Amino acid sequence: MGWLTTEELWWDGKGRLRTHAPSTYKIPLASDRPAIFNVDLAEWSENREMTIGRSKAVGEPPFMLGVSVLEALSMAVASVGGYRRCPQLDAPATPERVLMAVERMRKA
Repeated sequence: MGWLTTEELWWDGKGRLRTHAPSTYKIPLASDRPAIFNVDLAEWSENREMTIGRSKAVGEPPFMLGVSVLEALSMAVASVGGYRRCPQLDAPATPERVLMAVERMRKA
């Protein structure tokens, strides 16, 4: 979730990356998640392979679930315009970028 909402890269005037360590950018914590965060697993999906907990993958594939956070924010912004236009929401979708996208939808 934090990957697409808080981890923004910044370079200085000499082209040096300034957000390169935990001391230079906000690391998302488990406490940053919503207080109410309900998740349902697809009951219809079943892995035929006899794996631990019927898991399908490890490593990077679960990391890509962060894309759903960006899509959810994009749909929330689209709701401002009645879902008539696809919003321009850049990643990472920081609060400032979400607000700018909302303002663009209001003006359109």
